[in-house]
Amino acid sequence: MFENAPLPAAILNTEKLKLEMVNEHMLAMWDRSPGIINSPLLEFLPELVGQRYPLYLEDVIRTGKPIQEQAAKVLLTRSGRQESVFMDYSYTPLFGANGKPNALLIMATDVCEREINRLMVQQSRRDLRTLVMSAPIPMCIYTGKEFKVEAVNEHMLNIWQGNYSKPTQILNHVMTHGRPYKTTIGHIQYAFTPLGGDGDKINGVCVIASHT
Repeated sequence: MFENAPLPAAILNTEKLKLEMVNEHMLAMWDRSPGIINSPLLEFLPELVGQRYPLYLEDVIRTGKPIQEQAAKVLLTRSGRQESVFMDYSYTPLFGANGKPNALLIMATDVCEREINRLMVQQSRRDLRTLVMSAPIPMCIYTGKEFKVEAVNEHMLNIWQGNYSKPTQILNHVMTHGRPYKTTIGHIQYAFTPLGGDGDKINGVCVIASHT
């Protein structure tokens, strides 16, 4: 049941936070191999040093009370680069015969696309460009009547793989009507979101891609 769970999941022991069990979804989210089993948390995820999450795990062990959080920003090193990832997660204590926690169940969901869509509404154009370039999912921004590519990250470039074709008709539709639009091309789903400028006039489109 653990290995077939639909959500990323892992179990750490409480002695040295060693990884006892992990499913494929969690390995994929961490971008780690199964060889990390039996290794301490901060050995296979050293980027967590200085972040609050190891302290939260210690709190769960000490108090026996679970912790959960939505849209938590976590810095992870994946594919050789550090990325900001948004997660809904929970840390749940597993109790032994002595009534004390002897293991921790970690479950998490990557909610990057949801949070980036929310942040797009709140941030300035300058901040949005920074968000695009640091996002762990494929993103780009088109602006102006000619739909100039104002910002595009490496994840989107990898999807295009040199076979880029500007979706002028869709961009024009989104800019004209000011409503989001989704379409699937090949095995990639594209979500087009209108961006407002001065006076809330639509002057740009943000595109997020995801594999179907």
